[in-house]
Amino acid sequence: MPAPHRSTVTRPPREPGVAAPLPRRTHPAARLLRDTHPAGRLLRDAGLAVGLAVAGVVILPYLPHAALVVAMCVPLVLRRACPWAALVTVTVAAALHVVVLQDPTVSVVAVPVVVHSLARWSTTTAARAALAVGLAGAVIGPARWLSVQLEAPSLGSWVTSIVGHGAVVVAAFVVGRRAREREELLVRQERERAERQRSALAERERAIRRAADDERHEVAREIHDLVAHSLAVIAVQAEGGRAMVARHPHRAQEILTVIADASREALDELRQVVAMLRRHEPGPAADYRPAVGLDDVADLVARLGGRARLRVQGDPGAVSPLAGVTVYRIVQESLTNVLRHAGPAARAQVAITVTGHEVTVRVRDDGRGAAAESDGRSRAVEPEGRGDAVEPDGRGTGLVAMRERVQLHDGTLTAGPCAGGGFEVHAVLPAHRATGAAAG
Repeated sequence: MPAPHRSTVTRPPREPGVAAPLPRRTHPAARLLRDTHPAGRLLRDAGLAVGLAVAGVVILPYLPHAALVVAMCVPLVLRRACPWAALVTVTVAAALHVVVLQDPTVSVVAVPVVVHSLARWSTTTAARAALAVGLAGAVIGPARWLSVQLEAPSLGSWVTSIVGHGAVVVAAFVVGRRAREREELLVRQERERAERQRSALAERERAIRRAADDERHEVAREIHDLVAHSLAVIAVQAEGGRAMVARHPHRAQEILTVIADASREALDELRQVVAMLRRHEPGPAADYRPAVGLDDVADLVARLGGRARLRVQGDPGAVSPLAGVTVYRIVQESLTNVLRHAGPAARAQVAITVTGHEVTVRVRDDGRGAAAESDGRSRAVEPEGRGDAVEPDGRGTGLVAMRERVQLHDGTLTAGPCAGGGFEVHAVLPAHRATGAAAG
């Protein structure tokens, strides 16, 4: 009973600490005899030639006949390495065979073998030439052997002999061409499969790069929103606190408390971002705080100490958490720009309106304002006197970050100076539709 196929054998699980069995090594002689090895192909062709020659010599042991039989079999050794040499040699040997011998020998099998070989492994021209030689031999050989018989053969014998030999040659040619076509098809399929794998790998690499770029943009946007606002509050309180402490020393504690609270909050939020970025590292789970949202806007406005007022209309509970995060970041960035660019005396109005399935955010100040360039980047207008305003950094990434957040919700955002002075940010986004990236 034959042994079961290797893929159907159920192996018991390997015990821990036991080395896996080494793969079975093939003997060098067995590898040499494989058809894929050049030396193996040559040995197989030589074996076929020797076997056929021995059979022919055993049947006709006479020296002239044996020499022709061996000459007919020698081309089989060269049928793959030198196809044209094999074709010429077998043609000459077959012609001598027909002229010298009055009867066919077993060595005539070499003719269809060579035809098959050239049809499978050689060029189309060589294959057609071999077919032509084989068909010519299928007519000339039987005609010669039938013509020397004592009794005149019938027409049926002529037709049967010629058609039979020709059919063998044609069958050898067709089988060889079909095998060649199958091999070419397999090669083409393998090449197409490799091309698809390369395309899939390239697309995967592009997707990984896009994901990495999106993640970098998300982290940069989040850090900008966290740090810019807190540092702006600290800078405004520090600049204004110097003049206020000179006039009202008792308020120094209040100013320092605001600066300390803003600093601690910025550090906590930065730690939260760093913990999020390290979420795949081993160690204890990070202590995540709840995400900011619409309910935190009031505390955000209150930090400005009376320089901003908040008005909320509609039901805040109708706004999804992800949309609430975007609203919070829009208000945060807008108030940061007020502190940095609007001037020390500027006041801001924050209006949030929830109607139906939309939430509208409008932040307007009455300060010096900022000019919006055509590409959507903000550019601070240099104030006439520095006062206690914060020096603009000239990078103008705030409006870009806001616009990216709103676009993730398929919303709209407009920002620019007002006709009567000041600057206004106006955003409209769906109250419920939001993506995971928007929360960043």
